[in-house]
Amino acid sequence: MVEPTSRGDQRGLVSDGLPTLETGEPVLHRWFVLAMLVLVPVALAVSVWALLSIPRGEIPPELRRPVGDEAVTIARGDAEHPQSDGAEAGPGCAEEIRITGDAGARAAAWRALGATCQLLDSSEFALAEQGLDEWIAMDGELRMATFELSGVESSARVEEGRIVVESNAKFIYEDATRAAPSLVHQLVLIADDHWPGAPVGAESELAATIAQHDACRRLSFGGALPRGCDDVAQLLALDDPLGALVDAGFPAAAGR
Repeated sequence: MVEPTSRGDQRGLVSDGLPTLETGEPVLHRWFVLAMLVLVPVALAVSVWALLSIPRGEIPPELRRPVGDEAVTIARGDAEHPQSDGAEAGPGCAEEIRITGDAGARAAAWRALGATCQLLDSSEFALAEQGLDEWIAMDGELRMATFELSGVESSARVEEGRIVVESNAKFIYEDATRAAPSLVHQLVLIADDHWPGAPVGAESELAATIAQHDACRRLSFGGALPRGCDDVAQLLALDDPLGALVDAGFPAAAGR
């Protein structure tokens, strides 16, 4: 008869052939441990590859500037603004525009507005000039903001009777001249006869798109074009850009 043994005395037990510790507890084969060390990172790499391989639908160009409302030109979702520690007058043609934000945001906004004035000085952007006059008349303000909808480069809204134009804060960290075409876009939208009071119409959005495209071609960026320049080029390349904007939610002109 085999007598019971303690945990530390395994002489009465029959070995099953698996490696054990001195206490008799089984341990894993070395080959198994090594195999797991190889297979785990491989499995993780395959999982990441599978996630990245899932097809993602590209947003069509007519939807990259979501239609706003009676007080907003282009919807940008929620926004965060650099803490304002002062205000200053804009440059050149926009010296009556107030620029707000911290020092870095104001410097970027001032440079972007200066490049916009250079474009308007060419007298080739009549609607944008009209929009600038209306912006000034409504105690205009320019500020930088981080948008919830990151693809939106600029937006304008009415706040306490003032038209505030917001430019994407990404331009704080690059040559702010790259923001000028999108500011031209906003000026043309501000010139819309029905805004504020009604959403910007499809024809105004198309006119703003054409103006921004022209601005993109006139400025030298020393590298890749701003994302907004690519967006307007793709929109204008459609067979019916105006119809696409109407389908995207911009109000059609009467009789269309």
